[in-house]
Amino acid sequence: MRRLLIAVGILVVIVAAAGAGTYVYLRRSLPQTSGTIRVEGLSGPVEIVRDADAIPHIFASAKSDALFGLGFVHAQDRLWQMEFQRRIGHGRLSEVLGAATIPQDRFLRTVGFGRAARSAWERLPDEARSQIEAYVAGVNAFLATDPALPPEFTLLRFKPAPWTGPDVLVWVKMMAWDLSANYSHELLRRDMLAHLGPERTAELMPPYPRNGLSILGQAGDRPDAGGERTSGDVKRRGIPTADAGSWSDAFAKALGGHEAVQKRLLGGWIEALGSNNWVVDGTLTATGKPLLANDPHLGTHVPSLWYLAHMSAGDFDVIGATLPGAPATAIGRNRFIAWGETNVGADVEDLYRERVDPTGKLVEFRGGLEPMRIVKETIVVSGGNPIEIDVRITRHGPLVSDAINANNAASTEEPKPAPVEPLAFRWTALDESDDTVVAFLRLNEARNWDDFTAAMRHFVVPSQNFVYADVDGHIGYYLPGHIPVRASGDGSSPAEGWTGGMEWTGWIPFGELPHLYDPPEHFIVTANHRPAPPEYPHQIALEYPDPYRAQRITDRLRGSQQLTVDEFRSIQADTVSLHAKALLPLLIQHARPASDADRRAIDLLRQWNFNAGADSAAEPIFQAWFLRLAAALAGDELGPAILDDYRGRFSYTTRFVTNTLAAGDSPWCDDVTTTGRETCEQVITQALHDGVADLTGRLGADLARWRWDGVHRAVFPHQGLDSVGLLRPLLSRSIPNAGDWSTVNVGTVLVDRPYTQEAVPGYRQIVDLSPANNSRFIDAVGESGHFLSPHYDDFMADWRDVRDRKMRMTRAEVDDGARGRLVLTPGPVN
Repeated sequence: MRRLLIAVGILVVIVAAAGAGTYVYLRRSLPQTSGTIRVEGLSGPVEIVRDADAIPHIFASAKSDALFGLGFVHAQDRLWQMEFQRRIGHGRLSEVLGAATIPQDRFLRTVGFGRAARSAWERLPDEARSQIEAYVAGVNAFLATDPALPPEFTLLRFKPAPWTGPDVLVWVKMMAWDLSANYSHELLRRDMLAHLGPERTAELMPPYPRNGLSILGQAGDRPDAGGERTSGDVKRRGIPTADAGSWSDAFAKALGGHEAVQKRLLGGWIEALGSNNWVVDGTLTATGKPLLANDPHLGTHVPSLWYLAHMSAGDFDVIGATLPGAPATAIGRNRFIAWGETNVGADVEDLYRERVDPTGKLVEFRGGLEPMRIVKETIVVSGGNPIEIDVRITRHGPLVSDAINANNAASTEEPKPAPVEPLAFRWTALDESDDTVVAFLRLNEARNWDDFTAAMRHFVVPSQNFVYADVDGHIGYYLPGHIPVRASGDGSSPAEGWTGGMEWTGWIPFGELPHLYDPPEHFIVTANHRPAPPEYPHQIALEYPDPYRAQRITDRLRGSQQLTVDEFRSIQADTVSLHAKALLPLLIQHARPASDADRRAIDLLRQWNFNAGADSAAEPIFQAWFLRLAAALAGDELGPAILDDYRGRFSYTTRFVTNTLAAGDSPWCDDVTTTGRETCEQVITQALHDGVADLTGRLGADLARWRWDGVHRAVFPHQGLDSVGLLRPLLSRSIPNAGDWSTVNVGTVLVDRPYTQEAVPGYRQIVDLSPANNSRFIDAVGESGHFLSPHYDDFMADWRDVRDRKMRMTRAEVDDGARGRLVLTPGPVN
């Protein structure tokens, strides 16, 4: 026994020593935040002061040196994130991750994000190129110091190559992809039409309510959450046909590999991508100057998508949220103006069905044949042979169907999806020229409305709802971007490419895009709802989420006076669910609970004030009920593949459920796979029962003790290595949270992993344009991308509780409690 104890003791010492050694080794890659570093590429010294919240403030004499400093601190804190992101953009994941990501690289190379980035780089104006090159020089200056690399590089055993201008633009393209996901609606609508026909498809995908809130008509009617009413007299019952196939399913299966990359490529987060912003002028504030708020909603990961930073160089003085890998402040303020963005969801993607001749090299167009452009791409694979692919490109864009069909053919999964017919992908971000980065660079230096709108003219994609305010008291709104005008058709489903009848003929003229300046209401709200009222002459998009968030913000602003930063923070924290308020009475009307648990659940719902707060016992019941309704009513008709794509589109499912239940005993309530006829009351009651049973297993039998945050968690998977089970506890994070998909403090959940939140308001800002500048901001996780840094996740609890940090701009505020001062001096590297 004594020998055994000695052996165990020795083993413990060895393990502890090894752990300590590993800890010390990994800490070597934490950034240097104090002292002096000599670097090449500067015209003068740059001082980087990390304030009391570890937010870097970059002080320089020239703007180019400030951009250099931003590149340097991005690389210090987020080098792995930047590397992983550019590998996604260029389709070079397999070089370090191996064969598992070949399907994703094949798709990325086929779409051509990297080709588009290189093309845009070649056509940028010199002024923009020089600013990007200054930023890139800062990234490469950090690499030239031969730093100890972040742990991810050690695990995967490679070093990053120097940064380039196209590396910056390729991530801008990937951000545009995230926010231009309407192609997935085309696939879903095509699948529904093939299975059920136009009448039933229209019932499942009702349009945005005609009297719904519009940005340019915010004083209008309160929205009807059910959308346009459709007849309850359903004439077609149809069930999925055996030969129609599902293009959505084919795309989903073909893009497997790395889970985080798959989510990005599938254009997910239909009801979560977007954001809130609003601005009020000085007539409504306590200071007499405007206040502006913004909280963009995007997918979660660690490190955060955003990086808080301040650059100051003479008149150039800008602070806010930056994107690691890009040189501009995306959202924030300078000394003169402030701005914020929400996604428009503009329809800037079209799929074109093509007729390819037997040689595979020619494609039909208006009765003739024209050659396709063939681009050869080579995918380098770690531990395997290179993969050669030929990308075929028509006048409408690359044949993405080639990648989908090749990936599915190579898959071992059975049964394989049916091959997709030739589909070309038209997207504004693939055009040869794209000046979106120019828009942001000029926006950072804008001083007034004229400068702001001049910057917006360069914006291409993804179209955003920009709100604006300035120190002189003006507020405004602009929706910029290249939004196509079509010769015919509405882009709702794949078009016939061979006819030439559905070509893009140009863009909506900039002056005719929706905009406002100093509106009589004294405030502007955008939350991804429809930008312009129905009589607006141009089509911007077909799909908009129901305007619950916009309505709630509008309700809280309308009639308010003496607004303060604290009141704005309260609105950002608001968890009142207008979705539940609109839908729940209709559900309760159709519920016939039989069990004691179900009756107690209904009692809790009847007493509920519709606040989806963390401590709510009613919110989990409502969510569990709602998440089952699409499958309960339409799952038998749609089949599993189409249902998986449809049930997470909560605006469509809400309108569909509302219309179905309002129509009386709708045929949708009958299960076509059974011999009997089910009523709506039976279906709705069973969905409630199943939801309550599920929650009982998760939260226990005492419903009064249930809490929404007992099941609802915001999860932040590590960007790249969350799939490695042993590393997940070290690298990934999660936190209980409040809200639902319709609340201002958004808390949308997944349908395949109920109650899990993977899209969040990852950055919040409130900008005070008064001389006091009581401006605030925070991101969801932390500034550092290194899991051993104290700033890896130090923002998370305050983010969850909607607390923020001071947006410091004066040197005195920055120096007070500063955590580090690093000086970059020009000269040969030490």
